[in-house]
Amino acid sequence: MTRPNATLLDLLLELQALDNVPRIGYSLRGVAEPESVAEHSFHTAFLVWALGAREAGLDLLRAVELALVHDLAEVRIGDLPRTATGYFPAGAKHAAEHAAITEILAPLGDRGPALYAEYQRAETREARFVAACDKLQLLIKASVYERAGNRALADLLARSESLVDHGFDSIRTLVGELIARRG
Repeated sequence: MTRPNATLLDLLLELQALDNVPRIGYSLRGVAEPESVAEHSFHTAFLVWALGAREAGLDLLRAVELALVHDLAEVRIGDLPRTATGYFPAGAKHAAEHAAITEILAPLGDRGPALYAEYQRAETREARFVAACDKLQLLIKASVYERAGNRALADLLARSESLVDHGFDSIRTLVGELIARRG
């Protein structure tokens, strides 16, 4: 699907397809109409923006940029479940995602792939914060599905504290509130 002369408009049109890429993990757990990757990405970026302002020393703009690119490769490769990627050779999924990101974001130059690589390496505080917000968004959405009657997510929610990196006070607080509301 290489498009060597892709324009910014081509990029924007292609990304619209994220509206139709389901978060497959929810489907595997019996959610009839799971959120899309676009919905997940928006909510993750919003969490980064809203909570990042409460984290001293965090480069908020960079964190939001990382959140915006963190799942863009899924427009081409889909949201692959761990049950599938466990059969891939080591590094194959990340290599495919990097190749997809490099092509998808070509109209923007090198910045997009560099941001994606930073997120994947998780070496910066901003990348770790985005990864924690990514997991927090999963827990918030799973809680919404559980309240709507899907009990197949109970085990995921029971492991809430272990799923989210608690190195960030703002996230630790929200996870605590989420657990308390479950009763």
